[in-house]
Amino acid sequence: MGRQIAVFYTVAALTAAVLAAGAVLATRAVARDQALADAQRATERLRDVTVAPLLEQGLSGVRGRLDELQRSVALRTDEGYLTEVTVWGPDGTILFSDEPAVTGTRVDLPVEALAAIDAGAVYSAFEDHPEASPDEADSNGFVEVYVPMTVDGRTYAFEAYYDYDRVSDLATGLLLRLLPLVLVPLVLLQLIQVPIAGSLARRVRRQEAERSRLLEQALSSSEKERVRIAADLHDGPIQDLAGIGYAMGSFAPALPETQRALAERVLVTVHEAVDSLRRMMVDIYPPDLTRATLTEIVDGPAGPLRAAGVTVDVVDHGLPDVDPETVTVLYRVAREALQNVGAHAGADHVSVELSSLGTGTTSAARLTIADDGTGLPAGDLDRRAQGHLGLQLLRDRVVAAGGTLTVDSPSTGGTTIVATVPARLGEPLPRHRHRSSPRGR
Repeated sequence: MGRQIAVFYTVAALTAAVLAAGAVLATRAVARDQALADAQRATERLRDVTVAPLLEQGLSGVRGRLDELQRSVALRTDEGYLTEVTVWGPDGTILFSDEPAVTGTRVDLPVEALAAIDAGAVYSAFEDHPEASPDEADSNGFVEVYVPMTVDGRTYAFEAYYDYDRVSDLATGLLLRLLPLVLVPLVLLQLIQVPIAGSLARRVRRQEAERSRLLEQALSSSEKERVRIAADLHDGPIQDLAGIGYAMGSFAPALPETQRALAERVLVTVHEAVDSLRRMMVDIYPPDLTRATLTEIVDGPAGPLRAAGVTVDVVDHGLPDVDPETVTVLYRVAREALQNVGAHAGADHVSVELSSLGTGTTSAARLTIADDGTGLPAGDLDRRAQGHLGLQLLRDRVVAAGGTLTVDSPSTGGTTIVATVPARLGEPLPRHRHRSSPRGR
């Protein structure tokens, strides 16, 4: 249970970390979009208020207007946000630049500038270096904007570059405002969940302890009831029938010949009834199974099969220290399974294996019984409608002991039954996957 709580807290912490990382990425994406929108608006204002009027007058021959435009742009670039300005003509001529040396030169017209001139398109993106000055590079890059600009009835492309550091500052500011909105609710949620999870864990532990106590009590009561029934059979009907058998055996020889045969048949029937009741008594309450090894106990039900000519191999791969109740459950599984093999399977070979799973308090005993017989029809485990309850009752008995029972019977024939039971009833099964024994071993 403690491990499950630790997993719960770990998952919650990872969820918070993932959400925080998502918030960081979303904030940066929002900051980039906001930076592009701000740069576009700043470019349009610069075009309408400063560049377009002064450039139109300068191209018309008004003295000093181009110099005034140069000084006005220089003032803005000195502020740090605007880094470069270029006005492109349709033929690739640079009509104006914040760098006077490139004004009047002609280069290949950028695709974005051509779209602004021909289609009036507005473009903004992040670039590593300016188009007009490719040798100028900045480690943080630039925000590039193209907008159309009309001067004296002719359309040009106005290009502006802005420092990306402003984008980083904007992202940091948004992040500082957004992260508390994301993380504070998560922290509050965890503070609420922690006591709830702890309370639920304690409740589950109490329920498990109560279940173990009730299971132990039920098993103890069942054990006492089986002892009482077995004792009643032994001291009552068995003794009475045995006495009748002894009495009939003593006077049967003195009977007339015509009645002696009938008396002998009655005597045989009485002996068979006594044997049947004794087998029933052993079934209800097996002998002290702790006095023999589990291998010897499981080997007992295999006797009738060997007498019928079936090869039965019993292999012990090493078992944990099991309690008597676990031994009893495995004994009943082996007996029922081997009886089914003798009655229905028509097998020539049966393999019985005992092995262990896990260590310490989570150890379990595993019993595997595989035969090479005809197998079971699909879905034939529960045959209550036909009056056959053996395998279904067997599974219920194993599950009631805290274990698992699987039945594998492929269409090619043969059946494998695997029963896994905690070495100490009430303890959890180890987390291992069952591996059925191969057919026809």
